Amino acid sequence: MSLNRIDIYPTRIYKGYKCRPGRPYPFGATFVPGGVNFAVFSRHATACWLVLFKKGDCDPLVEINIPDEYRVGNVFAMVVFDLNYEDIEYGFRMEGPYDPAQGHHFDPDNILLDPYAKAITGREVWGAMPDWNDPYPYRARLAYDDFDWEDDHAPKTPDPGFDHL
Repeated sequence: MSLNRIDIYPTRIYKGYKCRPGRPYPFGATFVPGGVNFAVFSRHATACWLVLFKKGDCDPLVEINIPDEYRVGNVFAMVVFDLNYEDIEYGFRMEGPYDPAQGHHFDPDNILLDPYAKAITGREVWGAMPDWNDPYPYRARLAYDDFDWEDDHAPKTPDPGFDHL
């Protein structure tokens, strides 16, 4: 008897993209069966959009509003299915209060870099200036964490111990 997973099926389609509520942890973009779970924390945001780009394009491919019912506490979380992970870059738009005295600088015109991104794009050459003709030069990339370290070992450095007072 096989057990059918219900979390591998979308619950809504938005502009051709199949989505479902995501998991609030881990933060960032994480591969799940059939898709990518996007989770971002904001205590004060009132709305969040996932902004997808085709690799290297200046204009967004699609902006998907993360519905309120996909929010878990202070985490906006959504799974998007069938993404070509090698050809997608992403960011978030957040809406919320603009009150600099309280530290709030929400501006939904800005696309924000995922603070938990595993890879960041924006420069073709390390140390070079980004393409300032691109209104959103820094974006996150989807990245598998599957590097084969083969026979590599941790370095054998002495443990410095702790200084005691």
